Amino acid sequence: MEPAGNSMGDERDMISSLPDCLIHLIMSFLTAQQAVRTCVLSKRWKNLWTTLPFLNFDQLNFEYDDESDDSELEFDDTQRYKINKFREFVNTALLLREASNLHKFHISCHPGLGLAEYGMFMRSWILYALKHNPQELHIYFMFDGSVPLSCIFSCSSLVDASLNFPLCVKNINTINLPCLRRLHLMWIVLYQEFFEKLFCGCPVLEFLHLEDCYRKYSIINSQSLKYLKVENHDSFLQEKESIVFKLFRVPECVIKMINTPNLLSFCYTDWVDFFGHKMLLKMPSLTSANIHITCPLYKLKNWSYKGKSNILMGLPDVQNLKLSGSRIKDFLESELPNYPVFSNLKYLSVDGLCLSCHFNLLASFLNHCLNLEKLSLLRVNCHCEEVLYNNRESLNIAPFKGKQLRTVEVEVCGSDKDTPQIMKYLHNITEESSSQIKMTDATDLLGWLFQELDVSSSSSTGEDTASNSDDLRQLVH
Repeated sequence: MEPAGNSMGDERDMISSLPDCLIHLIMSFLTAQQAVRTCVLSKRWKNLWTTLPFLNFDQLNFEYDDESDDSELEFDDTQRYKINKFREFVNTALLLREASNLHKFHISCHPGLGLAEYGMFMRSWILYALKHNPQELHIYFMFDGSVPLSCIFSCSSLVDASLNFPLCVKNINTINLPCLRRLHLMWIVLYQEFFEKLFCGCPVLEFLHLEDCYRKYSIINSQSLKYLKVENHDSFLQEKESIVFKLFRVPECVIKMINTPNLLSFCYTDWVDFFGHKMLLKMPSLTSANIHITCPLYKLKNWSYKGKSNILMGLPDVQNLKLSGSRIKDFLESELPNYPVFSNLKYLSVDGLCLSCHFNLLASFLNHCLNLEKLSLLRVNCHCEEVLYNNRESLNIAPFKGKQLRTVEVEVCGSDKDTPQIMKYLHNITEESSSQIKMTDATDLLGWLFQELDVSSSSSTGEDTASNSDDLRQLVH
């Protein structure tokens, strides 16, 4: 006997029989363009999109729409055609939509021809969303024209907001976001006065993400924050400096203090010059921290690490700690005299430290983490600008005194001649902790290809590689 609903003649539309709220939930995974197209499915679907509480407008969906008949247009005309098509679609969709509340409103307009023309339209679209009490608001707009900031920062229904546009937020009289829990700001010039109003006007704000924002503030002081991400990516730094400085003529500041007594997680990515200034961290509840130090390629020449940040001094109670970046060695050297005792640290990840030349830095740091249980080491093979052969022979490495260390995960390049020496260092410092060393070979296909080319040109190289592999097997097993 066939199960009910499985007969060949059963053509029931199971999805259409669902209540509106469930269909709206399914449609929330669609773009606004896709959601509107469902109106042709049946009478049941004709007006469903007009009450959809999730609206996702993205200009890229029109730039790459294969259905557009623009084969005879020039490139600039094609771009303008698609931009105008997107603008008309958003205007029409909002005009035909019923006046019901929004749960999420996402609008994304990307750089390109005709962007400056979006100013007044973008303002009207955002104001429409704010009038319908959205809980989530996501705006990506690479033009500062007429964004109604005062209205955004007084929308009492907002729970989650993401604002990405090059704008100076300085003259906002009041901020009233009583329900806001998550805030992501990108490419915005932020002043100290703004932060003081923000934390007063957002009493339940728990997650704050500041990404590639131009700093005119030096203090972050919040009682409610639990998760804080401050990121300045070096790949955008030069562009950000030129664009923002030309727009607002302001130099960037350094962070001097972060006072967040209830913070649980802290992620800080910055280029190395900002790590040369002292930073006071007051985070007594912190359990997880991720520190990433970079140096823009265009600033590598004649660069030297100066000063110290004291960041590690502010993380004594952290349980999970990740240190990474192209300048991690300089950071650890500068902080070395003031390492705190990490009595609660259970998991440590170090990414980018050359263990061939600077294993002593790792050993010194480990002896301040006596309760460590797991250690992960990534990209440990030599990538120093000047290989310190003499230093390698004279490394004075103290054994690790911790008794709780159980696992050491190390990512090495198995064909590298320094890998056996790195593994010996690890075995020497972990003799007293009975820990297990797990090695992962991170040699990629390109590296393998170059190695094969070298082997074919020199038979002695192949013998050395085989010898290194034998040494590794003995060390690991």
